[in-house]
Amino acid sequence: MRFFTALSLFISGAAIASALPSSSETVEANCVKPYLCCGELKTPLDSTLDPILLDLGIDAASIVGSVGLLCLIPSKALTCLNGYAIIDLNSIHRHNPSPENLSIYPYKAKSDAPYSIAENTLRAAIHIPRSFSHKRDKKIPVLLVPGTAVPAAITFYFNFGKLRRALPESELVWIDLPQASLDDIQLSAEYVAYALNYVSALTSSKIAVISWSQGALDIQWALKYWPSTRSVVNDFIAISPDFHGTIVKWLVCPLLNDLACTPSIWQQGWDANFIQALRSQGGDSAYVTTTTIYSSFDKIVRPMSGENASARLLDYRGVGVSNNHLQTICANNAAGGLYTHEGVLYNPLAWALTVDALLHDGPSNITRIDTQKICEQVLPPYLELTDMLGTEALLLVALAKILTYSPKVSGEPDIAKYAY
Repeated sequence: MRFFTALSLFISGAAIASALPSSSETVEANCVKPYLCCGELKTPLDSTLDPILLDLGIDAASIVGSVGLLCLIPSKALTCLNGYAIIDLNSIHRHNPSPENLSIYPYKAKSDAPYSIAENTLRAAIHIPRSFSHKRDKKIPVLLVPGTAVPAAITFYFNFGKLRRALPESELVWIDLPQASLDDIQLSAEYVAYALNYVSALTSSKIAVISWSQGALDIQWALKYWPSTRSVVNDFIAISPDFHGTIVKWLVCPLLNDLACTPSIWQQGWDANFIQALRSQGGDSAYVTTTTIYSSFDKIVRPMSGENASARLLDYRGVGVSNNHLQTICANNAAGGLYTHEGVLYNPLAWALTVDALLHDGPSNITRIDTQKICEQVLPPYLELTDMLGTEALLLVALAKILTYSPKVSGEPDIAKYAY
């Protein structure tokens, strides 16, 4: 099973590399034998990607097979992937202005948990594009929060980073979390809590927040232990979230010893102390208007179907929750197909639900969406094939980040004192 996972991660990235502009020059990948070179034409990810690509008129069998057999990656693709790591968009040292006329540090409300990180450090992690409008002007500020092992600019570049194509009034900012969110989630949540209040103060308005994967845990923890953030969030849209943790957390630590992993991955097990603390005392219920979107074919977070789906949130507080399972809404249709953990980021129904939530009060409402039309689509009309392939390459970036993270730890961090 570990072999299957590592191979799936590699092949997905290699398939993406093969679909980029071709080059006659190839370089041999630094494979970690025997995990990354399967030596067969058939790869575990074929059943996921091939049907999607076939609908787009592309026969990917030869692409994936040849890469799986030879373990070769086009040099241009490597250059592209390596470039991700050094682009300024992923810097966590920015000089953002102090919010005027509003104190949000060391706390905004006395009920907020204490910060353990300096304010300048928290503020420097927020990326605000030069085009960002600080005026309300009917704009919708949207904070993007990444998942485990992939920096924000890389996570969203090929998908929701292009949200303005579908919703021109949206204004995107994002937060780059240290060590690509592989550190203690409780620390990542401090960055998120500060960012929520900061962006709201900067725009003098409520904001929306879109997360992928672990990003939802960062946000939910922030909303729980920094109550002041609840009044500034208008919409929380969680893509492939794991509010219940996952029963297969070891799948995202391929090639590692059973006793060595990263802090945030340890914390995402279904039985982790972090998950239990988060879900206790009402943390299994939404604090703000929330839309969740998830797929049965998620290989990282399980289960992802039925009443026990990890993505589902309750609504004890009556704030409005919409839990959206792709295969239920678009059963036997393209948009309800084999979309994986990262695939939901480019799913057409996920995009339609997101736009619907941002344009209306309350969470997304499927009755406002033309599902007959949307469910027939493979990609939203705002994205292209290269966006889908670029999003699938996130797994290769995540694998590299996880393998190089240091120091590995033998268990999850202690729960912060403020949570007791």
